[in-house]
Amino acid sequence: MQGLDVYGLLLIMLILFLISSLLRTLLERRRVGKEEYETKTLIKCPKCNYSEERNFQVGDYVLKPEKKCPKCGETMRIHRIYAVKIASRK
Repeated sequence: MQGLDVYGLLLIMLILFLISSLLRTLLERRRVGKEEYETKTLIKCPKCNYSEERNFQVGDYVLKPEKKCPKCGETMRIHRIYAVKIASRK
């Protein structure tokens, strides 16, 4: 009979440990929140290195020809596509 009491106590301790772990995980997720990112595209002239940054558009890819350079008239190309972390609004 005494062995049954020990196993019951171990089972209760295990259940309490699992509940506390679950609560800790849920509280951490709520505190951290999700970080938001904005995707940017850098367009650069290969001849004079003039560059412009704009928001990403569907269909953008690296080395895609874009518009004419306002400085030298050469065709500008997409140089880089990257994500920028948005500052939190708290």
